[in-house]
Amino acid sequence: MRLVVLVALLVVMGGLLAGPVAAPAAAQSSEVVTLTVSVVDRGGEPVGGADLTATWENGSTTATTTSNGKAFVDVPRGTNVTVEVSHPAFVRNHPFAVRNATQRDVTIPVSREARLSVAVADTTGAVADARVVLRQDGRVVAQAPTGDDGAFVSDRIEEGEYTVAVLKQGYFRNVTAVNVSNETRADITIERGTVILTVGVRDPQFSPPGSVGNATVRVGSVGQIQTLESGDASLSVPVNTDLSVGVEKAGYDGSTTSVSVGESDLRVNLSISRTPSLRVEPLGTRVVAGERLSVEVVDEYGDPVAGATILLDDESAGTTDADGRAAVTVAEPGNHTLAAATADLTADPTTIRAIPEGGTTATEPPSTTPAPTATGTGSDPGTGPGVPGFTPLTALLAVATALAVLAVRRR
Repeated sequence: MRLVVLVALLVVMGGLLAGPVAAPAAAQSSEVVTLTVSVVDRGGEPVGGADLTATWENGSTTATTTSNGKAFVDVPRGTNVTVEVSHPAFVRNHPFAVRNATQRDVTIPVSREARLSVAVADTTGAVADARVVLRQDGRVVAQAPTGDDGAFVSDRIEEGEYTVAVLKQGYFRNVTAVNVSNETRADITIERGTVILTVGVRDPQFSPPGSVGNATVRVGSVGQIQTLESGDASLSVPVNTDLSVGVEKAGYDGSTTSVSVGESDLRVNLSISRTPSLRVEPLGTRVVAGERLSVEVVDEYGDPVAGATILLDDESAGTTDADGRAAVTVAEPGNHTLAAATADLTADPTTIRAIPEGGTTATEPPSTTPAPTATGTGSDPGTGPGVPGFTPLTALLAVATALAVLAVRRR
């Protein structure tokens, strides 16, 4: 028995020495404050029977106003709270915001409900797919496209003054002020229109950028046009339209951009550069075999290309210097191909001809000296050289006969 009591005492003393056992920390809940909410109409009269939905980060609650228009809403202190109001006869266009909630009174005004219907048309009739935007005090209350009948109908909105904007591609924007109460209808007519879009095409390689004439400019579904020598092209395009504008020209890399056209003439500049290329230019197309031929390599703008490999009959024969030049030795007579290459580009080959020293190439036939031709003296062409029947033998016989005749006469 004494042993048990001693053990018990030791256990109690050990607990005292070790200190109190730490208990798990309990999660502390946020402090709750009460918002005393009063819902009133435009005249300041209380509105009973209004359902309130208060929401904040990770939480929400509901309440309903009594006949005096009041309700109590408990929310966490310091939170941002939005309160939505629902009532059969009254409405708010936007939720009411409470910032950094504390214990306080809050008044939320509401208005009598109303609806607005809008009919949109042009000179030919109803216009479908026109966007109607309803604003009050600069804030968007509702927006939607018109149906096939050109109609737009709002949901329940507050009575009051609104602006109604109607927008559609190809039409001028229409903004109309409307006083909405009960069931209100507004008939709005919109008008087609065009503006001038000028596209300037420039080559940024030059300073200032150079004009690119005779380039093809394509503008969405509107069409295409060629730039003038000035690099500009102009055409009519629909107002309030988003268009794709592209330009292309042979020898250049094309360019495309998107343009938002408003209701004023517009200019847009596009840059295009020549398609990267190499060109090898031998300083002469003939060389004596065994001699060196000077070669220059230039890019698409005619500027020298340093570090290009010179290819003679597809074999590396040298590298261009900082001025784009190199010299290659053409050892064998005949025709050879000469090209150039960089890491990304290869020039089209050109043909050069190596001539043997003191002779001609094997591909050229030996030159011949043409036989002299007789020049006419007015004599009978039948007695001239080359006429059939007149040979060296007949010429000697003729001379002998003439000498014999002369000797007889001397006797």
